[in-house]
Amino acid sequence: MENSALAPYFALLTSVFFNVLTNVGFNLSALNKDTPVRFWGYFAGALVFGLINSYFSTVALKDMSLQAFSAIFFSLTVVGLLISSLFFGEQFTIKAGLGMAFIIAGVVLVSLGNTSKTIQ
Repeated sequence: MENSALAPYFALLTSVFFNVLTNVGFNLSALNKDTPVRFWGYFAGALVFGLINSYFSTVALKDMSLQAFSAIFFSLTVVGLLISSLFFGEQFTIKAGLGMAFIIAGVVLVSLGNTSKTIQ
């Protein structure tokens, strides 16, 4: 992909996608702890997805501020993990919902709080 204004956002969204896959892989690994071949297969897959996630995060951070990256990355990851939890039949509790809301609100507040001042 050429160096367009959207390239870092494409890298960021790709990073979020692989971050969610990493977490799903680790979850599948844990669910298959009694079957060593499946356990290690899912575990190895999750590690590979984590490596790809790290690569695309680095690519995105070359052209984005850490503030913008963090706000988008963590918020979308929480949403992605919420969606993936439906595939595993996990119960969604009010406590979990509040926790996710606090994470998203905290990221937004930190991002908004740092926009008025710059460190030189």
